[in-house]
Amino acid sequence: MSNSNSHEVSVLYLLPLRLIIGASFLFAGGSKIASGGLGAAYESTLYELVSSNLENAYAFYRPFLESVVLPNAAKFAVLVAWGELFIGISIFLGLFTRFGAAIGIFAVLNYTFAVGQAIWMPSLETVILWAMFTLFLCSAGRGGGVDQVLRSSKKIRLFT
Repeated sequence: MSNSNSHEVSVLYLLPLRLIIGASFLFAGGSKIASGGLGAAYESTLYELVSSNLENAYAFYRPFLESVVLPNAAKFAVLVAWGELFIGISIFLGLFTRFGAAIGIFAVLNYTFAVGQAIWMPSLETVILWAMFTLFLCSAGRGGGVDQVLRSSKKIRLFT
């Protein structure tokens, strides 16, 4: 078996992880968008989450939360909702999986910084963060995803 075939077979083992993480983000983003205003209805929840965790937030991140996120909570609510939906579509379909996982890593890190969650301590956020790193590093979309088709066509190699 050639190296490319063995790589395609090995990333198939990541298919369940990719589908679960993708579906989780699809559901999270989709439910925020479906709640109204294309995600804007999430504004009060986001504002409450950030303001109630300000004293727990990482010290370097607190000024950003106070001066940028809270005053623009409506815009960030829409950004979070659509960002989660994009991450979910990308990872679930295996479409530009590395890019989707990189955006997912960024999103999870921002959440952990905002609520003061230590990324080295056991938590759901930590599991999701390491799952995203795994999907990113292993090109998980090449196993049963659209990236596999794009990669084999030799036309699009970036982010696959």
